Amino acid sequence: MKAAVDMNDPRIRRLVLTVALPAVAGLAASAGHHAINAIFLGALGPDVLGGISLVMPLFLLVAAAGEGLGIGIATRLARHLGEGDLKAASSVAATALAATIPLGIVLSVLIFFSLPDFVGALGASENLLGPGLDYGRLLAFGLTFGLLQAICDFIAIAEGNSRFSMMVLIVSFALNAVLDPVFIFFFKLGASGAALATIVSSLAALACYADYFLRGRGTVRVTGGPICWRLLLPIAKIGIPAAATSIMTGIGFLVLIRAAAIHGGDTGVAATAIAIRLMTLGQLPLFGFCLGAQSVVSHAFGAGDAERLKAAIRFMLAVTVPVALLYSALLFFAAEPIVRLFTNNAGVADEATAWLRALFPVFPLAAFQSVLLVMLQSRGRAGLSALVGLAPQGYLLIPLLFTLPLWMGFAGVSAATAAAAVLAAILGVFVARREWLAILPADVTGPLAGQSTLHP
Repeated sequence: MKAAVDMNDPRIRRLVLTVALPAVAGLAASAGHHAINAIFLGALGPDVLGGISLVMPLFLLVAAAGEGLGIGIATRLARHLGEGDLKAASSVAATALAATIPLGIVLSVLIFFSLPDFVGALGASENLLGPGLDYGRLLAFGLTFGLLQAICDFIAIAEGNSRFSMMVLIVSFALNAVLDPVFIFFFKLGASGAALATIVSSLAALACYADYFLRGRGTVRVTGGPICWRLLLPIAKIGIPAAATSIMTGIGFLVLIRAAAIHGGDTGVAATAIAIRLMTLGQLPLFGFCLGAQSVVSHAFGAGDAERLKAAIRFMLAVTVPVALLYSALLFFAAEPIVRLFTNNAGVADEATAWLRALFPVFPLAAFQSVLLVMLQSRGRAGLSALVGLAPQGYLLIPLLFTLPLWMGFAGVSAATAAAAVLAAILGVFVARREWLAILPADVTGPLAGQSTLHP
């Protein structure tokens, strides 16, 4: 069966939109679900929302493993398809799915048993501790399902079937949003109900992908490709920097929540939880656009087409940065009414409003960074990808979180986030210029006939 789109389509803008918009819709549905989930949990009180936020760093670490594996898969798979090697692409997909199951089981066991000590180490009050453990322990059982769903999403997007990925994500998150109030309020499960809704929706998504692969709806044949464990090394070379970025994001989030608890107490943790949900709401669609477009960039690299690669990067910037600016303006000018959707607690609302207004520069700078990471990952620039990706949520953010709140109090927590984004963008400009110049113009030919004009 042919791929959903022709990855050699000369209409580059149309092609990028075709493969990227479904990914945007899918991750926008994910972001919307997180926001709706926060509204439901906020109705139970700020303690519940704050308690769940305490355990989220651990699950961000799990997401990091899935994202790193997925980006490595998507990049290798798209490059093999660009080279016309379907067997190699199928082998990459089959190997990744086989490796995901034991990885998920190990992570589930580790999180389940380490969760009480982890939450206690954050200095959580008794009001936050109970909801955090209720939610985290149940969600740990569903980690393998969530990881498998993420890998399937990456495979579908990489082969150009981002529309199917979008449909699965939308259905999954819609089901989750419907089940949230049923389990939370009707069955009176509280925070555990939100975790159960997530597990059920992941199982539904996996059922859709089982049908997708077994019926051969895509190009890649996961049942026909040989499992080759040696492929995990080249996948890891690309995926580890991306995973490291997300791992550092999880650690940065942990330090962020810890700083919010120290300098803002339970009110600060709840306010930070709301701000983070709204950051996710703005950033996930942008990440989805870049994720979908990555298959075009990787395909162009595999085909040795420098002009096509540059055109895709330019278009990605032209779309993502203005959209991010609009979202920043929305949060800045409408911060208070937006926050009131999540809480009726005046103290939490005031702190969250100030948080959002401090984030004005974050979104457009994050959009630039996402596009830059796609370019670096697609060209196999693992070291530079790690350098850029680890900056805003890692080695720049964490020192700022330890210093700025000492001078500014709780306001320093949000100020540290904004300052890290600005400094990371300055670094990214230097890296982007260097890498852009390394991509030779398409009319420059190598000394040998047919030599690629792309430098790895």
